Amino acid sequence: MTALDIRPSDILVVYDAYEIGTYSAPRVAWMCSFFGHDAVHVLNNFRVYMDLGYPVSSGEISKGSRGGVTKEPEDAYPVATVPDSKRVISYEEIKGLVGDEEAKIVDARIAGRFSGTQSEEDTSLRSGHIPGAVNVPLARLLDETSKVILPACTLKDIFEEAGVPVTNEVPRSWILTCNSGVTAAALDLALSEIGAKGPRRLYDGSWMEWTRRAEEELVVVDTNS
Repeated sequence: MTALDIRPSDILVVYDAYEIGTYSAPRVAWMCSFFGHDAVHVLNNFRVYMDLGYPVSSGEISKGSRGGVTKEPEDAYPVATVPDSKRVISYEEIKGLVGDEEAKIVDARIAGRFSGTQSEEDTSLRSGHIPGAVNVPLARLLDETSKVILPACTLKDIFEEAGVPVTNEVPRSWILTCNSGVTAAALDLALSEIGAKGPRRLYDGSWMEWTRRAEEELVVVDTNS
């Protein structure tokens, strides 16, 4: 952050490339927030921004965007000493919550890999899902054409269709996972937009860790898919 000339007081707006629409930006924003940056937003999205004719620049990014003033050591971006453990969850913690109806595990992977009917890119890894998890693929959260994140009312319907109704009256313990911890952050953003109650914790290791470490009975394959 220091090398990018970013200060804690800056307002950050994060977005993906025009061709992508929405993919990694929620994860970048989540990381900045996790490590203590207060004002972080995800642009919804750069493709729409450009298509609407708003100004853009191109070429090499110039350094010293604050007038070429060299930063003093005290201007270095502070390092968070204690990350917020209420926003992440470990393999061991999830394993202990398997079967707990109060914990809602939501997986953002594509349907075939979640169900176990489609092989992982690394074919040495098992496909399937964590017991009790429900599938809300990233693509379901996005408009098919523009790839913007859908309105809150539509997102709420999507979660309800997946079997995890979001209500303002019933707080839940949300556990968010995906393939490698990137698109799970889009689930976090979607639940935030809906106004979901209860803690939302991201499983950073996600399926890449679970499939390597979990016993056979903790990798569920949907045989009726």
